[in-house]
Parts: sequence; structure tokens; C-alpha cells
Amino acid sequence: MLNEPFSTVDLYGRHLRAAGLLNIKGHGRGAAEMTARDAAVWLISLAIDHERGGDFAREVKRVLELPMHEYLINPKNYADDLTHLSAKTAGHGLALFIGDMLVPRIKERLERGDDLVTANFDADGVFVSLSIFDRPPDEVAQFVNALYQRGERKRRDVERLTVFHGRVLLEIAKLLGLKAPA
Repeated sequence: MLNEPFSTVDLYGRHLRAAGLLNIKGHGRGAAEMTARDAAVWLISLAIDHERGGDFAREVKRVLELPMHEYLINPKNYADDLTHLSAKTAGHGLALFIGDMLVPRIKERLERGDDLVTANFDADGVFVSLSIFDRPPDEVAQFVNALYQRGERKRRDVERLTVFHGRVLLEIAKLLGLKAPA
């Protein structure tokens, strides 16, 4: 789904497992089931740049642990059925955000092909932003945006983002067999 070479995904998986960042249990039929947290870890590892010769696991952990900085919601009740705003860190927020793709009003729109959801990752791992933006015709925009970062962001002249669209997150939620939040 991400157009990443299998060799890259496999290599990252080996590094993540060795660092204890993925659910590990047995092999073959007895192997651990992938969780939304595992998917979030893997997505983050694929989204950020890695310093050549750097500590791969430390870089991924740093982004996973980015604290909630702020969230914006309009109108106030727009996010009442979403779970990701309860997360204190980017890793937990992304795992819950994947599950939020199964909320019926979000899922229906994504399956129709509407482009209303993005998970945005700064290539340097400075911030993670999870957004749902809905603009019904002739109505005021409805949105929720959760931002995870440490402190205030310093302005940079160039920022590169990796953006995963909601359709990818929805497919991951379906493949994991997640249930819609109650």
C-alpha cells in the first residue's frame, strides 16, 4: 500500500523487533498478531528519515514519544466519537487514529473516495499531525487536528512531510481486524 520495497519494510521490521518495538511471540502459526500499535510504529519508522549510521530504534522511539502539544476541534462536539484525542503521545495517538477510521461517518466518506483524513509526519521527526477536515457544501468547515511535538517548533525554511491519507489508514484498520470505537 505504501509503495515501499519489501526489502526496506523487512529490514525495518527486523530493527523494530530487535529493539522490542513490535509485538513478538512465537513463529509461524503461533506468531503474534499485529496490533494497531505495531502498525503505528512501522508507519512512523517508514515516514521519518534515518541518520546513516544513527540509532534507528532511538529515532523511532523519540517520535513515538512526542507528547500531545495541542488539538483543535470545530465544532466542539465534532470529535466526540473519536478516541485518538485521549492519547498523550504520538505513537498511541496514531494507533488510536487508525481505529478511528472505522467510525461510521469517517469510514463511509473514505470508502466513497473523499479525501478528508491525513496523518502527517515531519521527515526530521519534529512533529506528527493527525487531521480530519470536512467541509460540507454551504457549511462552516468541521475539523479536528491533533499535533504532537516537544515545545514550540522553530521555524525552518524547508520542512519535508510524509503524508498518509485516510484510505491507507482505513485499509490498515481493516487488515488488522479492528473494531469501530464504541
